[in-house]
Amino acid sequence: MLVLILLPMQWMPACQIGSYEIKRVGLLADVLPEDLHPKDEGGEVTDTLLPALAAIQKVREAQPQAAVPSKPAPKGLVCIEDYADANQRGMLPFYQALAQRKQLNRPVRIAYFGDSFIEVDILTGALRTLLQEKFGGNGVGFLDIAPPYAANRSTVHQRYGGWNAFCVLDKGKYQAARLNIGQRYFVPQSTAWTEISGVHQPRLDTTEVHTLYLRANAPLQVGVKLNQGTMLALQAEGTGKVEALTRKGRSGRTRWQVPTAAGLICWGVAEESARGVILDNLSLRGSSGTTLTEIPQEVLRQLHDVRPYDLIVLQFGLNVANKKQTNYSSYAHQMKTVIEHLKRGFPEAGILLIGVGDREDRLADGELHTLPGIHSLIKYQQNLAAETRVAFWNLYEGMGGEGSIRRMAEAKPAEAGKDYTHINHRGGQRIARTLYKSLVYGYEQYPRKRNVKPLICVRTTRHCLIGPLPHGRFTVRHTLPPANCTCC
Repeated sequence: MLVLILLPMQWMPACQIGSYEIKRVGLLADVLPEDLHPKDEGGEVTDTLLPALAAIQKVREAQPQAAVPSKPAPKGLVCIEDYADANQRGMLPFYQALAQRKQLNRPVRIAYFGDSFIEVDILTGALRTLLQEKFGGNGVGFLDIAPPYAANRSTVHQRYGGWNAFCVLDKGKYQAARLNIGQRYFVPQSTAWTEISGVHQPRLDTTEVHTLYLRANAPLQVGVKLNQGTMLALQAEGTGKVEALTRKGRSGRTRWQVPTAAGLICWGVAEESARGVILDNLSLRGSSGTTLTEIPQEVLRQLHDVRPYDLIVLQFGLNVANKKQTNYSSYAHQMKTVIEHLKRGFPEAGILLIGVGDREDRLADGELHTLPGIHSLIKYQQNLAAETRVAFWNLYEGMGGEGSIRRMAEAKPAEAGKDYTHINHRGGQRIARTLYKSLVYGYEQYPRKRNVKPLICVRTTRHCLIGPLPHGRFTVRHTLPPANCTCC
């Protein structure tokens, strides 16, 4: 009885009554280890995410628990960690869309943002195929209207001409107000064109729905031709907002022709089915992901109206991790802004943050090792997912952990390059199968998770914890003082 009375006082702030000071009651202070949050010599936190230890189990019984899985996770499966709160911005919107896909008047859509790790549809192409084989659908989805690496992509054939291209990484050469989800935009020089042809692979040879995304300040006509048919004119309203011009019909080749016009910008085209699953590869070589905030909020919201997403995937970090750095708090702060930016732009989409994969280099002993920064960055990314209440998947573990990129590079045939950083298509297929199994397992648990209560925050004398996670663990979300704890 005494414990039940005193336990709520754990979260009461210190206060003054007359000449008496009432201090906070730290019932959990003695059970938390001193090194739960180690600091370096400069006083900065070196690891912002550490699992709560066994002592924290003493408080978890009073907290809401996750639903019991209908079946144990398969051996070796790297489960998706869902930190969603009552707003359900984790995996639930995606699972709901999959469950209702036959009733949706559109495909289930995934926006997969990343860097060179997924460029030219490495990994994402194989993942798209697996998802379409299970849930239906065909086509590659969204394509930049004049992508720089089109010739290297194996999932689609694309030719184009007559475009001026601008990218968010072209410092001083682009206008942020014109950016779209691909973080590029294109302006026709004269009569510009782009032609997309299917490849001889299942679900990629023909498509049913062909769409051009643009913004014009005055009405204009755009030409579109399917297969060897007649060029048909489509009318753009020219409202100054995002427009989607669509032509339907089974086709293995689509050609678009766009005239010049003042203020006209084009973003991309989409080749897809009317139902099933569509995965858009939105890769940008050299990106850390932080530039996504430059896409205007207005553009995101308008795009949401014409091309809504059910899941947004963020896979970055390859261009951030290095040999010496272990503190990625600044990067995590920037990516928090990115996640909140995307949440506002796509209010109905779930968000999955994928941790950085293995990257190796020769360290002090001259031998290949995983960069020390990789381990630290993963912790920051996991903590970021918990703080923003989205989902997280550990790519590093999905690849096989320590030394995995080296083993992939030395495999016969090779699954990664000898830069010990990038995978090839064969390696992408292997990782895609791993991620696919995690997605499907999460979806299979979805009926039992619909009534799961949200995660909660537990405040101790020195930390703000969020949980419970699988196995009853709690995760450090903030360090105190309590005034800085925004989640409790």
